[in-house]
Amino acid sequence: MGLRELFQNHLQTLQTETAKTLAELNLDGLVLSAGAPGWYFEDDQNPPFRSNHHFRHWCPMEGCHHLLLVMPGEKPQLRLYQPADFWHEVKAFEPDFWGDSFKVQTFTDEDKLWDHLGEGRRIAYHGPEQEKARKAQLLTDVPGLLARLNWARLVKTPYEIQCLLEATRKAAAGHKAAERSFRQGGSELDIHFAFMQAARSQEQDLPYENIIALNEKAAYLHYQAKRDEVHNGKVLLIDAGASSRGYGSDITRTYATEDAPEEFQALLADMTTLQAGLVAAITPNVMMGDLHVLAHQKIAELLIRHKIILDCDAQKAIDLGFTMAFFPHGLGHMLGLFVHDVAGKQLDREGAMASPDPRFPKLRTTRPLQPGTLVTIEPGVYFIKMLLDPIRQSANSRNLNWALIDRLMPCGGIRIEDNIHIHDQGVRNITREFLP
Repeated sequence: MGLRELFQNHLQTLQTETAKTLAELNLDGLVLSAGAPGWYFEDDQNPPFRSNHHFRHWCPMEGCHHLLLVMPGEKPQLRLYQPADFWHEVKAFEPDFWGDSFKVQTFTDEDKLWDHLGEGRRIAYHGPEQEKARKAQLLTDVPGLLARLNWARLVKTPYEIQCLLEATRKAAAGHKAAERSFRQGGSELDIHFAFMQAARSQEQDLPYENIIALNEKAAYLHYQAKRDEVHNGKVLLIDAGASSRGYGSDITRTYATEDAPEEFQALLADMTTLQAGLVAAITPNVMMGDLHVLAHQKIAELLIRHKIILDCDAQKAIDLGFTMAFFPHGLGHMLGLFVHDVAGKQLDREGAMASPDPRFPKLRTTRPLQPGTLVTIEPGVYFIKMLLDPIRQSANSRNLNWALIDRLMPCGGIRIEDNIHIHDQGVRNITREFLP
């Protein structure tokens, strides 16, 4: 099926879902705005602009100020903002596969974009331009609307899967180039540039800032610096994705050279197997929290097998908080237009939320993984001094192999992350199709 037909089917799904939402909330229509650019504090420069995510769910149009009017039974109306401007390029409207799915009107005056939207009708609004919406007689902050919009994002359409496939292909090319640069002795900055060139991306197009961590810096979960003075690393942790039509992939790999400690190399090999086992454990409608518990069980067994945890079974290692010190983040999250996509804890379209697991309060996703959803699976083992020091100073210190931990501390840590599509027959590891 071609991209045009995929998008038309995607739009039909959204129109059906939105008509249901409007009927439930006694609304006549919905306006979504792309949003307006912001400004750096006391500066005349803009941060990179990214349009409102619910606008992007409907329309892959780049740029700010555009509006979309959705009315049941009608072709969606795209109000396109194209000002006369010689300071910045205003790209011609060349929509390719998706343009004929909308009734398009072009405006050169930003204020006139909002004319004749409300006018006595019950038209709801979602977006960041609340004041303009109120002046246009649109209904802002309608109870129940956002929950229903987020609910429609959970199950991905074939069009959305195709966008993620393309984002994964780009990111996989970047990851392969990054590994080559690492093994050739490149700095973090060298590795970053290698990824960007191979992924054919600009930094503002990335779904998130690349994490390029050599050696001990891999222990920082969201490490952002890209050192140019450190070369010939023994360990690389790279967490980097790419975007396609607003949808982002999210991929992490860890590599080690022959100069890394043998114990770390062995741990990395077994973590690779462990991650694949967690992916294989996914069944339709499994609870993400249950998979997270399984991840702690498997990581406990791994640390015991590698003699990092001593004189302790797996359950005791979990109960004593050892695995939380080595694996302090969640197993994964929903993926889509946001890297950490919406509705990860939502149980129904009205907005009921799953109860948090008191053992793991920071999990981003606690809902069932129903067919059609996309999640990341990203277990890790890290050597984080601030998390391990309290155990070192406690009565349970004897249960950890401090000599080995100190030997592995300069390696930072390990994370392996794939993007997984759950469907009726099982799971599809999209990442492995491009990055075995």
